[in-house]
Amino acid sequence: MINLKYKKECCGCNACVQICPKDCINMAEDIEGFLYPQVEESICVSCGLCERVCPMLNEKNGKFLISYAAYANNNELRMKSSSGAIFPLCAEEVLNQQGVVFGAGFDENFEVHHIAVDNYKDLLKLQGSKYMQSRIENTYKEAETYLKLGRTVLYSGVGCQIAGLKNFLGKEYDNLYTIDILCHGVPSSKVWRKYWRELKKNHGNGDSVTFRDKTTGWKSYSVKYNFNNTEYKELASKNTYMRLFLSDICLRPSCHDCKYKSLERPSDLTLGDSWGIENYKPHMDDDKGTSVVLVHTDKGHKLFSNIKDRMVYEEADIDKILPPTADSRKSVKMHVKRKQFFNMLEQGESIESIAKILKPTILDRFKYKCGNILCKIKSVLRKFF
Repeated sequence: MINLKYKKECCGCNACVQICPKDCINMAEDIEGFLYPQVEESICVSCGLCERVCPMLNEKNGKFLISYAAYANNNELRMKSSSGAIFPLCAEEVLNQQGVVFGAGFDENFEVHHIAVDNYKDLLKLQGSKYMQSRIENTYKEAETYLKLGRTVLYSGVGCQIAGLKNFLGKEYDNLYTIDILCHGVPSSKVWRKYWRELKKNHGNGDSVTFRDKTTGWKSYSVKYNFNNTEYKELASKNTYMRLFLSDICLRPSCHDCKYKSLERPSDLTLGDSWGIENYKPHMDDDKGTSVVLVHTDKGHKLFSNIKDRMVYEEADIDKILPPTADSRKSVKMHVKRKQFFNMLEQGESIESIAKILKPTILDRFKYKCGNILCKIKSVLRKFF
């Protein structure tokens, strides 16, 4: 039976709920806005299946074969995608085989759930970043049903979600492709929900959300909202929600001790942004988005090879295309004001008001300046010694 001692022991993948033969596990949202399993002990038969499929108790590691920098030839497709549009190319390849693609999509309230798509028109729902945790719900079961029917399935998600799927399935399927997305961490849905309500209060009914609008550039992307057919847009660096997310102040506890940020991942392919490409391979940077692609399996290499005629790509040194210091290769540290943040959220303060705690103190600014001075001194000393 799943028995959590610490919140960091659960990534919220829903594998335990879907595997339970007695349907005695459900996911409940805690005070911070994250989902955790609750077991109805009077019905539980202690079969242990929930523990066996848990990706936090049973790490699902893979291999690392090769890495690439890549982007789609289709610029229109790239502009609709967060980085180089490699995911939609892979998805189209699976749809060409009358397959099914699973990924994260918005519902009518702009919360995120995993959904299945089997046509090109709906594929757009899965494109673009959604900076909150997607609810997996019953999609592992749905994917298994399609696989047993012989349909080709592409399942995308973050690393722990792919590990949860693999543990749930309990066997390898030749007709299954998996893609994990490089992950900084997942912020609280409660924070997004409150932020969205406050925006609607000021602007009216929301029509759309785009977290990575590239009209201001890929590197300097904007967050774009539409309310009552009126567009509102601001640079992500100035957007309150994005500032909270990227400061690590509202992430799931398990994200600070992530088990799926190594190069040896459980997926066939890993996709993400190739930040710094302008320094490593400047000829592959036109500020429309370039992806980093990690290949983990022969099956992943086959899928990548099948779309090569639709993209520009080059083999890349993994430590240059995705440095060891990148947040997607190591767990991010918990923000020192995390507890204060969630206390203020629970007390009902507005998101804009809570976000003020991100403003550095005089001591913080002093430490930052001292750090810069020390770096400059070390740089000068290296020239002489």
